[in-house]
Amino acid sequence: MKKSIFTILLVHITFVAFGQRLFWEGKPEGYIFVAAHRADWKYAPENSLQSLKNAIFFGADIIETDVRQTRDGQFVMMHDATVDRMTYGSGCIADMTLEEIRKLRLKTNWGQSTQYPVATLEEYIKEAKGKAVLYLDKAGIDLPGAEEGSTVRALLKVLRSHDALQESMFVLDWSYEKARRIFGTALDSVIYCPVIEDKIPNLSAYVEEYINNLHPIAFQFRMASLDTQTYSLLPQVLRSGSRAFVASTWPNHTAQHDDMVSIFQSPSEGWGWLIGEGFTILETNFPKDLIQYLRSMRRH
Repeated sequence: MKKSIFTILLVHITFVAFGQRLFWEGKPEGYIFVAAHRADWKYAPENSLQSLKNAIFFGADIIETDVRQTRDGQFVMMHDATVDRMTYGSGCIADMTLEEIRKLRLKTNWGQSTQYPVATLEEYIKEAKGKAVLYLDKAGIDLPGAEEGSTVRALLKVLRSHDALQESMFVLDWSYEKARRIFGTALDSVIYCPVIEDKIPNLSAYVEEYINNLHPIAFQFRMASLDTQTYSLLPQVLRSGSRAFVASTWPNHTAQHDDMVSIFQSPSEGWGWLIGEGFTILETNFPKDLIQYLRSMRRH
C-alpha cells in the first residue's frame, strides 16, 4: 500500500517537472497544434478574457496574446500601445495606471461597445492554467528608457509567481546569446521559439546555434515566398527534431498560403499546404474553422 502511494506521488512529481514536454509529446502522431491569434476575436473583443475562454472552448492549444505594461508596472492584454482602438478611452498604456485602464470597457473589432474590461496577465494565467499555453507577444518591447529585456524579466517574475513558466511561449528574433542573457535559466523552462526570417543577419549560423545550444521545441517561420533563405531552412529544422511553426494569419509569413486562402478558396490550398510542407503549429484568426478542418482529417 505504501509502495503504491509512493508510486502515485512519483508519477505526479514527474508530470509536474516535465509538464511542458508532455504537453507537446503526449499528442497522437500527426497532431497539429492550433494557436488562436489574439485569442478569439471573432466572437469577443480581441485579447479579452471572454476571447480566451472561447478559444479554449474551441480547442486551441496555444493562445497568442499581447502584453503591455502600465505606468505602475502591471501587465494588461492589449495589442496596441494605446487604448484608443479597442476602448472608448484614449492614451498610451505606459502612461496609465492599471486602475485607470480597468475602468475602461472594450469594443469589438467592429467598433461595438461591450461590458468587458481590459484583461490582466494574472487573469489570463489563471484561466489558461492546465488548458492552453500562453504565447506572450510584444514581450520584446521595453518601455522607453528601460533597461534592455526589462519587459521579459518582469513577465518571468509574474509567471514564476503563478508557477506558469512551462505554460508560456515566447517568440522572438533575438540571438541565442541575447536570449540566454535576458532569460537566464528560465530559457530552459519556457517554450522559446526563435523566429526565422530573411532579415536576420547570418541566418544559417543563427539557426544552427539555436539547434546546437537550445534545441527549441519549435521555430517560427516568416517566409514571404518559396525563394527565400527562410524556406530553404525548413528541412534542416525538421531534421533537428524541432517543430515548424507559422502564422497563417499573414500572407507574407506563409508564402501566400494564409487564412484568407483557406477561408475564401479552400482549406487545402492554405492550411493543408502548410501541413503538407511540415508545419505542425499553425497560428490563425479562425481557430474554430481550422480546428473543424483538422478534426475532419483526424489531425486534432
